[in-house]
Amino acid sequence: MHYLLRLLLCAFLLVPPVVAEEREYIYGAELMTPKERNAYRRSLQQAPNDEARGGYRQQHRERIQKRAKQGGKQLDDKGIVRGHGAER
Repeated sequence: MHYLLRLLLCAFLLVPPVVAEEREYIYGAELMTPKERNAYRRSLQQAPNDEARGGYRQQHRERIQKRAKQGGKQLDDKGIVRGHGAER
């Protein structure tokens, strides 16, 4: 019995912990297709540094604001569709 417990403990210690992937909320994600969200994430991952990521985020924010305005939607500061025009 003790042998089995030791064996299970060793097996447990050898298995790496499963870590949930941390994802940031994408500004205006509700207005994007899954393909667009994946492309956004990929572009951020491929950016060479924080400055490039910041620039990409700003360009994305401007594109999404334009899209929201064209669609008659309003975004809050976090990029979530709110108020008149929200699809809820």
